[in-house]
Amino acid sequence: LMKLRRVSSKQWYQRRVREVPLSINTKTFLEEVLKQGLRPDARETYDYRNIQIEFGSRWGHAEVVLGNTRVMARVSAQIEKPPVTRPMEGSLLFFVYFSPMSSAKFSGNRTDFSTVVTRLLERTIKETRVIDTESLCIVSGEKVINLRVDLNLLDFAGNIIDACCIAAMSALSHFRRPDFVVNGEEVTVFTEKERDPIPLSVLHIPITCTIGFAGEKILVDPSDDEESVMDGFVSIATNTHHEICYIYMGGGVTLTPALVSKCCEISSLKTQEISAQITSCLEADAATRKVSPENASKPSAISSISLQEKMDKLLVEDLTSIREKMETDDQVESAQYGSITIRYIDETDTVDTVTGVGTVKEKKDQTPTKLAAIQKTPEKESFPGF
Repeated sequence: LMKLRRVSSKQWYQRRVREVPLSINTKTFLEEVLKQGLRPDARETYDYRNIQIEFGSRWGHAEVVLGNTRVMARVSAQIEKPPVTRPMEGSLLFFVYFSPMSSAKFSGNRTDFSTVVTRLLERTIKETRVIDTESLCIVSGEKVINLRVDLNLLDFAGNIIDACCIAAMSALSHFRRPDFVVNGEEVTVFTEKERDPIPLSVLHIPITCTIGFAGEKILVDPSDDEESVMDGFVSIATNTHHEICYIYMGGGVTLTPALVSKCCEISSLKTQEISAQITSCLEADAATRKVSPENASKPSAISSISLQEKMDKLLVEDLTSIREKMETDDQVESAQYGSITIRYIDETDTVDTVTGVGTVKEKKDQTPTKLAAIQKTPEKESFPGF
């Protein structure tokens, strides 16, 4: 699972990012602080920085803030023809971009470290079968759904690997693919307005935990300053089932089996915490979407008509019961139904629909021939601006 290259930490660091040298006072301060078992930001040895996960208005948009490191992830889907070797499976691709605006250590071109992060995500998420790619098949050998995950580094303050992994898993868990129906050779893909999109089949959630080493000190979630003085690091990806998915080692530090085992235990515990936070953020986003004004749109014409028909039916039933009661009692010529007055009138009687006044004969022995509902028409309210 892991391959250790015997290079010094300085050579390893220069190959991947542009070196921004620290001042002598800053470097001396960091080394002395780490020797005393302290950290510059007052964290404990095994503490992560504050993690914030936010989702966009569209499915598959996530933004993760790890301390001051900010990564934005976006998942997109496209229907394409599958390769001959895998005719019944979709694909999952990762693209990592380090913006030069995030830090002076990165140029506009793709760096070696962005390639390392891309390969690490592919081995952690793609090769461990996090997404059921067979569920992305529409027509075998003809059409499948290919997923693409774009990750952009907006701010850099250390530990890019963990921030990108959390952002990728959050975006994939939040993404919804369009629903489709296959009828013979015809494939119908529905939009979000026609049918609700379907979430991806996420089998497990692996999260990487990066641990740095500065002498004999262990640094969980190293910051930018700590990365500049540490001798090396190890990134261990574990899932919620306490399974090790991938181990990546960087730098020239030598690890003993006992130290590797200890790092795996730390990674497993941190994975449980971060996975629970991702799940809670997804539930909060789902609850927000249910009550948001955008989703609470006006009812469609079909639902409005059916509701009006139901109200008319209830009104007719109530009027019928009132009529039957009035027919059984000859002394009653009118009844009140809310703001509606029910009266017996003859065919010769007249009713003024504007004033709501009707003329009713006073003869009790005359059989009424019609039931009229008299209600004064209310004046329409006027609103400014309409």
